[in-house]
Amino acid sequence: MVIHLQDEVLEFDNDPKIIEQMLTTINEKLDEKKLKFSHLIVDETPIYGDYYNYFIEHIENTKKIEVVLLTITDLVNESIITANDYISNAIPLITQLAEGFYQQPDKETWTKLNDLFEGVQWIIESLTQIDTIKNLSNMVNDYETWNEYVQGVSKLSAIIPELESAIIAKDIILIGDMLLYEIKPIFKSMFDKLQFLLPRLEEDSVS
Repeated sequence: MVIHLQDEVLEFDNDPKIIEQMLTTINEKLDEKKLKFSHLIVDETPIYGDYYNYFIEHIENTKKIEVVLLTITDLVNESIITANDYISNAIPLITQLAEGFYQQPDKETWTKLNDLFEGVQWIIESLTQIDTIKNLSNMVNDYETWNEYVQGVSKLSAIIPELESAIIAKDIILIGDMLLYEIKPIFKSMFDKLQFLLPRLEEDSVS
């Protein structure tokens, strides 16, 4: 059988023993080329998950596998959906985190703050990648709202150094204040903007 991944063609035997190796090879190729996977088309039939078990049943008769990648629009939509889900969950947690610093933070509180930092870093990095895409105005629902969202992320990025300084100084009251009165309002504003940027149901990317 043959596997088509962009302009590359890979050949494998129709043997159940090589399924794991085949799937690993596909993943390695995707990582190597920095591509985002969508699904497989096996002998003209789209397959959207549970690939190992599918091939256990069908590999002996499989002739052609096509690796389908996410389009740029899919990637934009996926990032918007992920950011929306993360921020929605983070807003109530920020309040709890601030209260933890007001009361006297324990190890778990500091760990959660680190997790928040990682989430903020992802938001900044994903936005930076998306904002450099050509013709982005044709890919988002409301480009003006997108620019307002970008401004929100910029504000978030700008206050991170001050928060880092407070952490180094172990100024737990300042940390709590910044979480509650600076970061949380920005997250709320970003969440409001994302409601206008979420892809319509028929445009959702396949996962």
